[in-house]
Amino acid sequence: MTADEFRNAMDSDNAFQAKRKALIFVSLLLLALIVSGAQIKEANTFIFKIEFSNHIGLRYLLVASVVVCMIRYFSYSEKYRNQLFKIWSGRLLADHRVYYVDQQAGDISGILGKRLDIYIGEYGVDTPKYKKTGIFKRNIGLPAKGTHETYGEIYYTEYFDLNKYDQRWKRSDFRSLLLSELKFRAEAWITYRETFDLSFPYLLGLSSLLAFAIGLCRP
Repeated sequence: MTADEFRNAMDSDNAFQAKRKALIFVSLLLLALIVSGAQIKEANTFIFKIEFSNHIGLRYLLVASVVVCMIRYFSYSEKYRNQLFKIWSGRLLADHRVYYVDQQAGDISGILGKRLDIYIGEYGVDTPKYKKTGIFKRNIGLPAKGTHETYGEIYYTEYFDLNKYDQRWKRSDFRSLLLSELKFRAEAWITYRETFDLSFPYLLGLSSLLAFAIGLCRP
């Protein structure tokens, strides 16, 4: 899936957009209520203002609504988060300073070349997969084929643990990889709208909850 296809998929997913809009709405409502300190009262027949006798309870209700909507939005957005990871990690692996297949030399250069001490003819080196398995846990996967005693020739993805160090692949190399990853993550936020579109409801929800927490701490 390309970046354009990803954006179109998000825009056309009605269930996803419904959860996104709900989270944005209740977050904005909570922010407005807390920041402005507004009270709603009935003014006259044509203009209605509602006064809540237990406005603190209303705030807690809205806080609960924000939390529930954030959880629901998180569940519905999982496939988009995974696809977004594939998009920016693909840009990372397209950087020759990180991963480059040297067909003449028959090996892989760049930062990851220090970890992938392999014969490129045995792997699908043109379609690597970058995988996050923890906060600072990373793998690099390469398509491969082998022979099974029952099924014959099989195709699979072999993953190389980037947290396994040796004389060629050191912690300093892994830190260099993480710095490159940080660069492409930041670029995804600044240059491409899909990252912000996906994350904006989270940021708004967290902002409203933070504003509520600060309001509780005030005398």
